[in-house]
Amino acid sequence: MQSRSMTELSKYRLINELKQQDFILELKDFFNKEHLPDILVRIGQKLGAPTNKVTASMIAKRMAFFGVIHLYAMSVLNQRFIVKIDDIKLVGRAEDRLWLPDFYFEHYFAEDALNDRVKWREEVIQNIFSGFFHPMIEALRRETRFSKLVMWENIAIYIFWLYDSLMKDNEYKWIHHQLEDDYRFIVHEASPELFGPYKHNPLTRFDSEKVIRENLVEPVRVRKTCCLANLLEEKNGKRCSTCPNGCNMPPF
Repeated sequence: MQSRSMTELSKYRLINELKQQDFILELKDFFNKEHLPDILVRIGQKLGAPTNKVTASMIAKRMAFFGVIHLYAMSVLNQRFIVKIDDIKLVGRAEDRLWLPDFYFEHYFAEDALNDRVKWREEVIQNIFSGFFHPMIEALRRETRFSKLVMWENIAIYIFWLYDSLMKDNEYKWIHHQLEDDYRFIVHEASPELFGPYKHNPLTRFDSEKVIRENLVEPVRVRKTCCLANLLEEKNGKRCSTCPNGCNMPPF
């Protein structure tokens, strides 16, 4: 990967080297029904999660950066990263109790946008969502019985964050129209089939107007569901600033 691209994407948890002391997991194991139970135990212990459902929710949140990396490449670099699941590692820090892993692509190919960008964009989105997120969510759902709705919102919030932050940054004003167009398409216009066997785009329902909340300066988009992060040991019961009002979602 060119140094400029790596520098930009390092902000979104993509790294280009491994260290011996890192807590490394093979991404392919998350899709393997024989290996997933052990993965849930290992990550759950690291997080101090009380149940596999809480761990599944956190996995979905951390995996959201797979989408962030690829969507940044698509919208800003006009590139599509072609990489096999077998060639991706999740790299955590041994001392990190919240497990905020980076992504390491062992082998990949960067494809520039085709002349027909609309069709090319559809293919990129289908690879990200139908090819990666849908089977990941299904695997976690089968093993833990955790809500697919919550996991989709865990992914959606980081997609919203990516495009919100890019469109506010003057560094990207030269592609503001493309960012707006891509965001609108991904969240509101893309066919449900690009995300998996769905009747509706699974992201649309989570896009709402931002509001000012008590003790916050900037407006936030309040979640529809609770991600259960407050149940982690490190959180000590503290809820996210975007947690829905009156959130009483149980861990079981």
